[in-house]
Amino acid sequence: MDLRRADLPLLASLDALLEEQSVTAAARRLGISQPALSAQLARLRDLFGDPLLVGNAHGMVLTPRAEELREPLHAILADLRSLVSRHAGFDPASDTRTLRLAATDLAQVFVLPRLYAVLAEKAPGMTLEAVPLAIDAVAGAMKRGEVDMAISSLGNAPPDFPARRIRSEAYRVIWREGHPMPGPPATVDAFCALRHLVVALKGGGVLGDIDEALAKIGRKRRIAGSVPNFLLAPHVVRRTDIVAVVPAVVAEIDGGGIRHAPLPFATSRLDVYLSWHPRMRNDAGHRWLRELVAGIAGLPPEDAPAGPETC
Repeated sequence: MDLRRADLPLLASLDALLEEQSVTAAARRLGISQPALSAQLARLRDLFGDPLLVGNAHGMVLTPRAEELREPLHAILADLRSLVSRHAGFDPASDTRTLRLAATDLAQVFVLPRLYAVLAEKAPGMTLEAVPLAIDAVAGAMKRGEVDMAISSLGNAPPDFPARRIRSEAYRVIWREGHPMPGPPATVDAFCALRHLVVALKGGGVLGDIDEALAKIGRKRRIAGSVPNFLLAPHVVRRTDIVAVVPAVVAEIDGGGIRHAPLPFATSRLDVYLSWHPRMRNDAGHRWLRELVAGIAGLPPEDAPAGPETC
């Protein structure tokens, strides 16, 4: 293939086509007309000697060659954007980039409302897309440039990626007002005798970090069931005699009709981390947003990063 024929705008169009799998949607994303992009697709097909996208009953699908190109092309273009931005002045007031943040539901609640408010004031042209955190897929998504940063517990953060702790939460036990128990569970015996709701963040199962802590002291609690995220727990607790263990912030966010107390045994805290791909380390806009997230989450400036990179 003659690389002199593969100019950068043409490759950027290919990236959009492979992502959208639609000429109409890709043209809209690129801000050009559909006929103009169709002409570029014809050039790309000639350049690669492959149809790249073919029509079927459901729209357009990628050919095997296009599937091979999709991830490396996206990563290369992301690296190039990062390289250029290192030496270009960054002005949040005029920046128009789109950044994607993957986060758990809990992280979204304590970060996103304030983050969007700050962006509206300081970076009105920047678009932030918040997406659910797919724990098993987030590393690959960041490698492909589909996600720019992620907020998760350390155990769920992509391994070997730079990360910075932005929050540390103590666990609390919550129960409804009017619960038949006389007061907070003051002993491990009282705690284990209650019926518990487990938050299973990774989906399925009814055992979690609290059960591991109890197992270390030879104890086991009664489990009534599980929910997939922390924000659902108060809704179940409020309507039943079931109790739940949640980060303290959950009781602060949704405390109506809920009482809470410290656990009657020692546990680790829930540490929440912001992580990103190493290639974005020096990207000025990315760095600005990382610092913004850290500031909103209340991270002290002197807090050390958890990964091998600095923030």
